[in-house]
Amino acid sequence: MVEVMDVYFPSRKDLLFVLMYGGIIGSIVLLYLFGGDAAGWQLITYKSVPGYLLSAGIIGILSWIWFTTGYKINAGILHIRFGPMRKKIRIEDIHKVEQRTSPFAAPTLAVRRLEIHSTDHAITHISPKDEEAFLRLLQRNNPRIDISQTLREAET
Repeated sequence: MVEVMDVYFPSRKDLLFVLMYGGIIGSIVLLYLFGGDAAGWQLITYKSVPGYLLSAGIIGILSWIWFTTGYKINAGILHIRFGPMRKKIRIEDIHKVEQRTSPFAAPTLAVRRLEIHSTDHAITHISPKDEEAFLRLLQRNNPRIDISQTLREAET
């Protein structure tokens, strides 16, 4: 039985992503505040119209991703939004959810993701802020979803 609901889960903001996004945006802002004149031949200098447009575009896309990444469950479908990118997964097609740690992050940064396995052999990584409520809602819509042992232990 599929419930008709509209529940939104914002994405968790890990320290690694705060440092990455903040570092890129901060570097661009500092370049404009304290940067000197360009030396040598450059195709695009930062103090030109294309430089301003490129910088504004980078800041705009990073802000779009930062503020709009989230997950919505509505009428048996998991809607995933990551800035301009969107994906839909039917909850009845999900057969397993596991917790994974990113191999690219230091252990102290604790970059955790939920790994969703669906019947089309696709694996999707997401990071809802409230994992427990998200998983309960998924299982309420599809009781056949196998939640990995590590997630069950974390919930108790």
